[in-house]
Amino acid sequence: MYDLLEFWDPGVHYNQTALCPSGRLSRAALVPLVADIQAVRQLIGYGPPTHNHALCHVCSLPQHDIEEIDFSLFTPRDEQAHRDIAMVYRNAESTAERENIAKRTGIRWSELLRLEYWNPCAYVVVDTMHNLYLGLLQRHVRVYWGVNEDAEDGDASELDASAPPERPDEESMAKGVDLLLYGSNSDLLHAGRPVLYHLCVDRGLRRAGYNRQLVENLDKWVDFPVPEYGDYMTPEIWEAEKSLGKGNKDTTIAQYHKKTLVAMCAVRDLNSGGTKKELAARLTTYASSGNAELATVKITSTLCAEEDDEDDEDDEEPRRHGKEAVGHDTLTAYMEDHSRMELPSWVNAPPVGFGTKKHGKLSADQWRTLCSINFPVSLIRTWGFQEERRVAMLRNFIDLVEAVELVGLLETDEERIARAEVLLERYLIIAKELYKGHKIQPNHHLAMHLGFFLRLFGPVHSWRAFVFERFNYFLQSLDTNMKLGEIELTFMMRSCREANFRHLLRSPVVRRHMKPFSEALRALDKEDRRGMRLDAILRSADADSSTEEVARKVSRTILLDPAVYSALLHRINTEETVSPRNPAPSRTATPCSSASISGVFYKPRTRSTGDSNIMFRHPSLQGPSAGRIEKMFMHAGKSSGGQDPRDELYLVVKRLEELDEEDAAYDPYPQYGIVGGRLCYDNYSKEIFVLQPKDVLCHFAKTTMDHLVLWRSNAEGLKEEVRLKKPCVHVRPLDRVSTQASAMAGC
Repeated sequence: MYDLLEFWDPGVHYNQTALCPSGRLSRAALVPLVADIQAVRQLIGYGPPTHNHALCHVCSLPQHDIEEIDFSLFTPRDEQAHRDIAMVYRNAESTAERENIAKRTGIRWSELLRLEYWNPCAYVVVDTMHNLYLGLLQRHVRVYWGVNEDAEDGDASELDASAPPERPDEESMAKGVDLLLYGSNSDLLHAGRPVLYHLCVDRGLRRAGYNRQLVENLDKWVDFPVPEYGDYMTPEIWEAEKSLGKGNKDTTIAQYHKKTLVAMCAVRDLNSGGTKKELAARLTTYASSGNAELATVKITSTLCAEEDDEDDEDDEEPRRHGKEAVGHDTLTAYMEDHSRMELPSWVNAPPVGFGTKKHGKLSADQWRTLCSINFPVSLIRTWGFQEERRVAMLRNFIDLVEAVELVGLLETDEERIARAEVLLERYLIIAKELYKGHKIQPNHHLAMHLGFFLRLFGPVHSWRAFVFERFNYFLQSLDTNMKLGEIELTFMMRSCREANFRHLLRSPVVRRHMKPFSEALRALDKEDRRGMRLDAILRSADADSSTEEVARKVSRTILLDPAVYSALLHRINTEETVSPRNPAPSRTATPCSSASISGVFYKPRTRSTGDSNIMFRHPSLQGPSAGRIEKMFMHAGKSSGGQDPRDELYLVVKRLEELDEEDAAYDPYPQYGIVGGRLCYDNYSKEIFVLQPKDVLCHFAKTTMDHLVLWRSNAEGLKEEVRLKKPCVHVRPLDRVSTQASAMAGC
């Protein structure tokens, strides 16, 4: 802290630097604080997120309003008010007085407040690694959906975050109903959580949260107009009435039991005969016809009684159980697609046995890959054609994944930030309806402030915790004797020594004279170079660096075959004005085994299938296309200023065949935006394209879809199977920079 104070004012004077031999004054400031939320709260003096006044360090929303997701109601915290309370805490005369202040306000003194420029309400960033990847994505899959390899797929409607309270006796529940209908909210609040919980369950209401939130849910239910069912009201009738009141389609209403639809028709004096689809059609027609009053006809017990009717049994579709949504069928589809998927080497793939008892914990990288690449490929082709709740669950999940992808881009602007905020808000609104037994968590609330930090500090790769977590691992691997004051120097010296040694091993001289030693040492290096940490570092490198410095050439020359040479001429002529005086380009070239373009390594398919799948542009094509690198070579370009010709990198690519118009209409993936990707025929065109490095957009994940089955609704509203004309593959662009490749390709 003393060093930080000195660096700010008056600053530190260095007697000599490399650029200033006579010395210079340097000043420094600590601005963003990056850490997981628990460490942050301890460091800045905030209470736990369960404290009513310490839910959020950015806004003053109280804990009991945590389920509020309207941005307009988030009042920013006042920095000066925070400093005043912290100062009162510091100047308190006793420990008891300090604890009383902390209990009342949720604020303690922090040494960081000694920095006069430091803002505790704006400079503590929400780390996306912990908040999004290990937070929202993991929670959605493990908690909201639930994973059980031994069970059939459910719909997660009955899952609760904690064990539900035991149902009270009938007398207590009857008193609760009386309080609900005729008492005040304060009287209902004193009925106790078991009564409130089961009142919400019986009425199909959201049952998660504090007692006050349950009372608010019940209060809204009282104000919702429904016909008078008397003693024959059931939880399913209430849920169906609410669904009908929202204007849902007849296909949604038809999912309820036939006896429920019969009762709903009878209470409205409608014909209660026919199939479920006919009953649902009558109800939706009635609801949309603008009837002035809801029917108040009392239904008879014969209409609500259990009906042992053959027509009812034949018409009734089997319903999923309400437990884990990711069961045996979903995990089987995931493993099938995982085995067929080609990923570039920089992507850290999740384990093929995810969801089984054999695999361990997933890293943040793996959660991101699982949720943004693997699951969308598998779920869209399976859940996307199932009942309406499963489709709604899928769309809700895709909203979250797209928001996470937009937040994590290396380039951002106001349009992308605003889009991410809209998606997060929509995700939370629908998640509250779909998963009634789960509370909104502090992580969900903090995620809604990510737009504020993106506008303040720019793209997240410069202020997320991946690098710092790596430093923690590095520190833990150091052998130290716990001599304070020497550990820091040991860390710096060892870090510099290893960095210099790695650079030395990459020098041409060492590679030439000590090749076996370099290869053996590299083989012993167990560091995982995949994932977002290294990917962000490499992509952030100077994009203007010359390609020959990063292209690995083979020590021989080749003669380009006529088709490649013709494609090369076509690509060169689109960039340059052709003149008869200019000599024809050489037909010889030097092959390359790999090349780094904007920090990402690309390779021919003979070297790596995953690293050869690319999205690219070409002057003769409209929009981005998906293809495969066949060859890479260095070719002598034009000379300039009397200098020797400069070698330039070129890539020989074949393009995946696009779906024809008829098959494209059945492709279910593009409707899910940048996360969905699209289908192509599993066939490469004979035409060859030669690309320059600037034509390459990104890698894509390629999944063979020879097992794909699509569905459509026929004229009678029944599902029928659809097969595409040719085998196909799924293409999921992996644009981590700006999503341009996905958007322009229509994904």
